[in-house]
Amino acid sequence: MTDILSSALQLEAAPGIVLHVQRFCSVDASTPILLVHGLVEDGRIFYSQSGKGLAPWLAQLGYDVFVPDLRGRGQSTPALQPGMQITQQQLITEDMPALFDLIEREYPGQPFFAATHSWGGVWLASALIRQPHYLPRVAGMVHFGCKRVIYQRSLRKRIMIDLLWGRVAGLLGRIKGFIPARSLGAGSADESCALHRDNLAWMNGGEWRDLEDGFDYALTLDALNWPPGLYLAGKHDLYLGHVDDVKAFARELGKHDAQIVLLEKGTGCSRDYGHNDMLTHANALDDHFPLVRSWLLQRSR
Repeated sequence: MTDILSSALQLEAAPGIVLHVQRFCSVDASTPILLVHGLVEDGRIFYSQSGKGLAPWLAQLGYDVFVPDLRGRGQSTPALQPGMQITQQQLITEDMPALFDLIEREYPGQPFFAATHSWGGVWLASALIRQPHYLPRVAGMVHFGCKRVIYQRSLRKRIMIDLLWGRVAGLLGRIKGFIPARSLGAGSADESCALHRDNLAWMNGGEWRDLEDGFDYALTLDALNWPPGLYLAGKHDLYLGHVDDVKAFARELGKHDAQIVLLEKGTGCSRDYGHNDMLTHANALDDHFPLVRSWLLQRSR
C-alpha cells in the first residue's frame, strides 16, 4: 500500500482570512484534485481522523488532494463569531480563487480535477462562472448530491427545510448572531446568518444572481464551454440532493458531458445511499468510489 503524506497548509484568501487546507498525497503524486465541502460542513466530510474517506483514497491512487475548510469553519481563522457576516460572494470571489491559485502555484499550467459535496458544487460552479479564465484548467468535476434548487415538495422537505432550516434556524440566528447548525443537528459546522440568507434565496428557486452586486451567473454561463461532470445522487437522499434536483443542476449548467448516477441497492451498490453517507459509509470504497476512479482516469487521458 502506498504511503500517504498528510500536511496542513495555511492559505490567505483575503486580509485577515486564513483558510486551513489539508493536503493528502503520495511521494509520486502527479494529478491535483480539489475537494469542496458544502453548507454546515467543513473539509472533514472527505476524511476521518483514522485516515479513511474520499481524500485519502484518492491519494492512494496517485492524486494530490487539497481539502479546504472555507472561511468561518473547521480550522480556518478567524472562527465564526456571533455577528460575523460571511457571504456567498466572499466564498465565490475570494476563497475559491485563492484555492485555484494555490493549485496553479503547485502545478503551473497543469489541468486539475474538482469534487464537491452538496452546496459546495454551487460555490465551485459559481466561482468558475464568475472567473472563467480558470475554466480551461478544469479537466472535470465530480458532484456528490449537488443541487442549486430544491424542487421537491414532500412533507419531509417542508418540515426539515422550510420549517427547521428556513424559519427556526433563522429565528435562532437573529437571537444568537449565527446559525447554530451543530446544536440543531443540521451539520458539523455553524453558519453565518448572511450565508444562511444567501442559501435560502437560491435554494428556494431564486434566480442564479448575486444578492450583493446582481451578477447574473445563468446569463454568463451561456457563453462558457463547461467541463465534463459526474453527478452522483443517493436513492435515500430524499430532499437535500434528490436525484431530480441533481439532474436539474446538471441541466442548469448547460450543454456539457454530464453523467448522472443513482446510488441504489442492486445496481452496483450494496445499499441505498443518503446525502452524507455516500461519502462517509465504509461500503462507498467498494460501491461507487471505483466508478469515480474510472471516470477520472477517462478524463485524464
